[in-house]
Amino acid sequence: MPIKVMCSWGLGMCYEGEINGYRIHAQVMEHPFAQGIAEGRIVQFYVSKTGLFSLRDCELSYNREWDSPPPSGALRSVVEQAVRQIDGKQVDWDDEKRRYEASLRG
Repeated sequence: MPIKVMCSWGLGMCYEGEINGYRIHAQVMEHPFAQGIAEGRIVQFYVSKTGLFSLRDCELSYNREWDSPPPSGALRSVVEQAVRQIDGKQVDWDDEKRRYEASLRG
């Protein structure tokens, strides 16, 4: 299932879809945002196997910063594909790790 716009969400739009067997749910702003994934338009991002997006059901969550260390393996691929489809850009994982570590100090 491709990622597609489902509805408005705050100042952005809600995108949903499926990538590699994972369901994704994202808040996407009109313009790039410094706190977005890869400093892009995705400011909230949730990944779930079940299609439920409460924090306890998510495999991965991002809300203007990583809620846990940036992903690896299959989840990293899901994030990369979503960012590529929505923002048309690559994720710099070294930068994402630095941003995560800075949020722990902040």
